[in-house]
Amino acid sequence: MAPVAARTFLTTLLAISFSLSAACLAQDSLPAPEPATQTQQPEADTSTKSPAAESSANKTAQDKSAKNKSKGKPVRRGTPPCLSWVDSEQPVRAVLLCVHGLGLHNGTYDAFGKRMSKLGYAVYAIDVRGFGSWMAAQGREKVDFDGCMEDVKSTLKVVHRAHPGLPVFILGESMGGAIALRACAQFPELVDGLISSVPAGDRFKQGQTKLTVAFHLIADPNTPFDIGTSVIKQATAKPELRDSWGNNPLSRLKVSANELIQFQNFMNQNHKFAVLIKERPVLFVQGCDDKLVRPEGTVELFNRLATKDRQIELIPKAEHLIFEEAQFTDREVEIVNNWLTAHLNSAKGNSQAIDSQEVQSKTEDEKKIGAN
Repeated sequence: MAPVAARTFLTTLLAISFSLSAACLAQDSLPAPEPATQTQQPEADTSTKSPAAESSANKTAQDKSAKNKSKGKPVRRGTPPCLSWVDSEQPVRAVLLCVHGLGLHNGTYDAFGKRMSKLGYAVYAIDVRGFGSWMAAQGREKVDFDGCMEDVKSTLKVVHRAHPGLPVFILGESMGGAIALRACAQFPELVDGLISSVPAGDRFKQGQTKLTVAFHLIADPNTPFDIGTSVIKQATAKPELRDSWGNNPLSRLKVSANELIQFQNFMNQNHKFAVLIKERPVLFVQGCDDKLVRPEGTVELFNRLATKDRQIELIPKAEHLIFEEAQFTDREVEIVNNWLTAHLNSAKGNSQAIDSQEVQSKTEDEKKIGAN
């Protein structure tokens, strides 16, 4: 059967986990799920929810959101924004959690997820707070990196339970690369390795962007303005990619000055967290034709990593996006697959230790409940 992009039982668990308080998350009170399965569809339709269908569904959700807002009714989400790609014909070797870049959404990993699932990886992708499906969630439609990091943490816990004993790696691109880097630094017990693509905050035309943000900060700091159009023009020279990126209803082109300041502050802390990654293996990827993020910035950030197990790949002729929007080539897939394969054995021991700790933690919690 072909790879399936679907909202599975995992997303139900994620819905539960996102609704928990911080205290509950710390206690790790989610029940362990059964082994991951995918909803099966007729052969003629290999995906239960394609990115195109999701885009249409979310556009409808956004329309309903606007309508409900006018009536003063709150918008409630049934499930958190998570997609999965698992090939039922391939034994799962490891898990890959993907995080998207600024203005994008989890569906940008559709082609990459399908490709990697054929190689034996269970691939998941979440939306970052303020982007993708979150735009239709009243009260959660704004950029929130603290909330995002909690989302990543709880998602990592759930995928560990969905795939007990298997290594879990995190991959991110651009803003997502910085989020993945921080997750590896903050939650090393949940991450077996990091793949970070173009994570640097050092950008071309940064002075011009600062002036634009300063102007809007003075005029109206909370009103979104179009920053996405210029980002897209810098990120790619390909007309078809510009069109698909800019016209997708899940792409967010307008961001407020306050949100951009929060974004830049987050990116500025990359070096601080890079030095905290001391044991986990890290793969950095940077396109040599990137006109948005300076390749030198990525190399500088790479040199700040404390771990000895680190590797950087500079991709000739590659623009800003490498893994998202089907911009990868066979070479990039080979690089990632070879790197993951080389680290599977060492990572399995760490994952089994995590599963053991979770079982022990659950047993202790059960004893406390019984005592009470």
